[in-house]
Amino acid sequence: MIFAVFDLETNGGPGASVLSASSIVFSEDGHMLDIFNRFYLPAEKFDAFTARIHGLTPGRLSALREGARHYDYFLEDWINLVYFWKECGVQGIVAHNLSFDASFLPEIAQGDFLWWCSMRGLTQHCAIPKRPGNAKIGVRSFKWPKLTETVDIICNGPRAFCPPPETERIESALSGDFPHVSLFDCFELYRVVSRLLLNAAHLLRFAPSTISFYGAARRAILEPPPPPAPDSFTKSVKLYESDLRSFILASQ
Repeated sequence: MIFAVFDLETNGGPGASVLSASSIVFSEDGHMLDIFNRFYLPAEKFDAFTARIHGLTPGRLSALREGARHYDYFLEDWINLVYFWKECGVQGIVAHNLSFDASFLPEIAQGDFLWWCSMRGLTQHCAIPKRPGNAKIGVRSFKWPKLTETVDIICNGPRAFCPPPETERIESALSGDFPHVSLFDCFELYRVVSRLLLNAAHLLRFAPSTISFYGAARRAILEPPPPPAPDSFTKSVKLYESDLRSFILASQ
């Protein structure tokens, strides 16, 4: 079976523009097969508060989009992401907080695949109390784990699962600090899912997605994109993608 992990960075909450869309496709044994990683312009006023979280400022977006041949806006390009998944033979897609990420895809796009939310699906396994000292037992007593918390438990902590050899090879080859953009979060989610496939596949319960599409809820006067502003952030993002693609080529 072929799997994909999927993540977005956006210009706000549901209905805002998608600024980057990423996906990593891999086989059941952890071999990465291909990467989708694209950057887009906002179709409404830029949200500076959200930019402080993911770092995708207007100038950085322009720099990351330089030389790319794709649409300006995700709403014009989501079909190519679906084609990418179909061409790779993807059957199951994982997103952390699926109800948010899938809401930026039209229902027709969601219906072609089976989905699993790692946030909700691993709530009971991660067992992080909603409040310190909460002694109640059961899924309602646990909070939804953040992706960083999920990675710590599944990949790094005392209850961590062993990785497949291919996942371990890539993890050992990557080094340094990387911006927490959508591609980085996809790789972290790939680390989690590949371990689950090897050690606890019963936790992966794929099902059709029925998330309502909110991706076209907001619109405003479009502003021309600013000039590119390359910096260490954009260089790190480009280098990170280049390294991941080199691992894919090396394994083919």
